[in-house]
Amino acid sequence: MARPRKSEARNTRQAILDASLDLFAEHGYFGTSMREIARTVGVRESALYHHFDSKEAVFRELIAHLGPGRIGQVMTVDTLGLARSLGVRQMLRRLLDMVVVTWTIPEEAKLFRVMLQEGMRLAAAEVVNPADAITRVRASMAALFGQLAKAGLIRKVDPHATSAMLMGSLLMLRVLYQGASSDFPALQREAAKVADQLWVFLEPGPEALK
Repeated sequence: MARPRKSEARNTRQAILDASLDLFAEHGYFGTSMREIARTVGVRESALYHHFDSKEAVFRELIAHLGPGRIGQVMTVDTLGLARSLGVRQMLRRLLDMVVVTWTIPEEAKLFRVMLQEGMRLAAAEVVNPADAITRVRASMAALFGQLAKAGLIRKVDPHATSAMLMGSLLMLRVLYQGASSDFPALQREAAKVADQLWVFLEPGPEALK
């Protein structure tokens, strides 16, 4: 029997990820089995293990590309360059807008539901620790604030404390606007307010501009 083509294998792998996310969102991670995933995809359970050696591996793959994984990709934008060309306030507005836009993606909403409901259990079972991914994003944000301060574009602040303050505000918005697509304009306005308030805190005094 011929091996499946690479394109077919990729399609099957993506179908497994899509079906798994749907099931995790509906029944929870711990309420979903590999057998159910295989049944939903329409493949034998043994075929599932050809792509992923465990349910944990499926979930980790989802985390790598969604949630904090996707936000980490947003943070690869040349934010320092944007800050120099647009100003820090507008850069922050654009950055936060990019973040909240990702929340409207259906897959993101599904994963957030799982993490909100089962995050502590997932960490306790050592499947995935949400804090690890959040720490990586926070480190990226802290690095950004450090670069902005070094360039004299913002006042000297504790970059880690500032990133924690920003992420706390974003988390609050994420919880309040779980159905982001249903009221996205309001979410965008709230994110812009967060950016503006952060700028008030970061804006350098006259001495920094000399």
